Amino acid sequence: MPEKQTTKERLRQAACDIFAAKGYHDATVAEICEAAGANIAAVNYHFGGKEPLYDEVWRHAFAVATKAHPIDGALPENPSLEDHLHSFALAILHRIFSADETGRFAKLLYREMASPTLALDRIAAEALLPQTRFLGEAIRPWLGKPIKKQELQLCLNSIIGQCVFYNFSRPLRERVMGKKSISEKEIDRIARHIARFSLGGLSAIKEPT
Repeated sequence: MPEKQTTKERLRQAACDIFAAKGYHDATVAEICEAAGANIAAVNYHFGGKEPLYDEVWRHAFAVATKAHPIDGALPENPSLEDHLHSFALAILHRIFSADETGRFAKLLYREMASPTLALDRIAAEALLPQTRFLGEAIRPWLGKPIKKQELQLCLNSIIGQCVFYNFSRPLRERVMGKKSISEKEIDRIARHIARFSLGGLSAIKEPT
């Protein structure tokens, strides 16, 4: 028999759902408390306010997503650069297309990018930048030559952009492409395409001009 959730856990769960659906700015403390079956003062008591609650929510959602779908989770022994690219893309796409709690961070990020909050700097520093370093550390030695920081960043932007397209184009994907859900096979197919496509671009940078 599952353990009964505490008031704090219910608030975090309700806040995660509401922030993901409406964004930080449009969500209210009152509706979060109502959904959690808690007193209106409960958010201040347990979290210290709406903003600290939001920080608790995105950090929790990110931890759940990364535990379920780590960016190095599909790496074989002695991985190639293409393996790194595939593993990264596969993890990000799983998080984006997930219909359960592992997909909540992607939804929160979608709302955050549409209407940024003061938490965006913290999200970038704690969640997003470490993931880009995973790719950068694989790309630098593969190139076999020095690469300027700005050029490496352009490469990372191009690779990551292919993945996050599927997050930030949610309305288009659901209306035009008719994609509300996607199979495991298709997620892997997209991830492998992103890996191969990105490797082609990196190969052009690697070759002497």
